[in-house]
Amino acid sequence: MSEQIGVSVCVFTFNYEKYLAQALDSILWQQADFPIEIIIGDDCSTDSTREIAKQYQVRYPDRFVLSFNEQNIGGTRNWIHTINQARGKYVALLDGDDYFTDPLKLQKQVALMETDPQSVLCFHAVEELYDNVQGMDELIRFENKIYTIQDFLSRGWFIRTGTTMFRNGMLPKTPPDWVYDFPYRYDTIMHVFLGMQGHALYIDEVMSVWRKHEKGMSRQLMANMVRNFQSEIAMAKQLDQYTSLREHAAIQKYIASQYSGLLVHLFKTGLWAKHFPILPQALLKSDWQSIGKTLKRKLKG
Repeated sequence: MSEQIGVSVCVFTFNYEKYLAQALDSILWQQADFPIEIIIGDDCSTDSTREIAKQYQVRYPDRFVLSFNEQNIGGTRNWIHTINQARGKYVALLDGDDYFTDPLKLQKQVALMETDPQSVLCFHAVEELYDNVQGMDELIRFENKIYTIQDFLSRGWFIRTGTTMFRNGMLPKTPPDWVYDFPYRYDTIMHVFLGMQGHALYIDEVMSVWRKHEKGMSRQLMANMVRNFQSEIAMAKQLDQYTSLREHAAIQKYIASQYSGLLVHLFKTGLWAKHFPILPQALLKSDWQSIGKTLKRKLKG
């Protein structure tokens, strides 16, 4: 009988030919006392991403599983389909344009989670690296060692994909239909699903790079900020229903922060007249204390 896979690393790709080799090499570079499998979930790339993935499978046939969608199914469906194939005790995530920087990253995360049976998720600090932009790189760290569902609901997305590890079998194989209304938000939703069953552990070590570039999903989401804010608010309301209103206060805090961001964006860009119908609700539901703090920081700067 083959040895139990310790970690399944799910790599999500779409037209990442420029970055994929570095991502895969950073996984192969990992030092661990357990087997690691690498599942590449490609959402119908049109560049040479798939050819690169095939080359790695030929070189390491026992390490790689290729999951190629026959048509583009979107980020959420691709994530779920890829994660559902994981056979490891733990699942780690990596976008194909990011990479690990610590050869002991997976070993450290597994070791920590093994000491805490109530933990369902583990993440760590990350380096945010900008392509072709000088002076923007920064280290992203967090303040606590333990995070709960209240943190995920009140703060929204903050755990970067390449830092994420969770216990396999704790996410729904077939999630509710409303999940697919938010094609690129499963990173946020899955943290809530996991947080309903336990807490998250944070390691204050930088062990991966989160790359920002023109083809990255974060840049694409920023292209229409108004729609992005509206989608976040709609998703928060859906999560409120899914959690049976048990965490209503945390969700309301997040919704207020999104309305605040939307309001600031509309006036900063001069788009308030174009989106006038949503202004009354934004004015009513914004967190004005937060807006005041933001304005003070900008004035001081």
